Amino acid sequence: MARAEKAYRRLPGRGAGLFSYSRLWLGPDHLLLARTAFFSEEYKRFYFRDIQAVVTRRTKLREITSAILAVTGIVFGVMSVFTTSGLRVFFFVMTGSVLVALLVNWLCGPTCVCHLRTAVQIEELSPLKRFRATRKVIERLKPNIEKAQGPLAPELLRPKPPVVFAAAPSETAAQPAGKSTPSTGISP
Repeated sequence: MARAEKAYRRLPGRGAGLFSYSRLWLGPDHLLLARTAFFSEEYKRFYFRDIQAVVTRRTKLREITSAILAVTGIVFGVMSVFTTSGLRVFFFVMTGSVLVALLVNWLCGPTCVCHLRTAVQIEELSPLKRFRATRKVIERLKPNIEKAQGPLAPELLRPKPPVVFAAAPSETAAQPAGKSTPSTGISP
């Protein structure tokens, strides 16, 4: 007997908070955002025909986390040099753990925040925190969105030229005698 195909496929990325967890799932005609907090679950569906944009913005979280881990590693390293032999092993282990965490943070790549826009809402896709996972998700969503909405017209992808406004004549310029000023409409 043939095995039935799964209705949902898990997408890359996962969000984890102190007491919450979230994942993205690819459905047949929608994207599903599943959030779990304590003993409750919340699901949001975004149909491919309704998605207007997926917007990503780079954040500095990777650099901030790396700086904090580097300073912590230096402190533990200095402590391991200047402590007694009993605590020295503990501080060496802590220094190594912090350096491994620093390396993992750096290798995971740049951080980002990702929002999905529809006609009625803009929702943060909390599982997408790194550019690598975000690119993979967008690559998997693009064919489904194009299938539901049609391909994007090439002229919409070209950048628009900047709009230049003509400078208005200065109101402080000297007015000829007997003429009214445009701002007050009162003649001298």
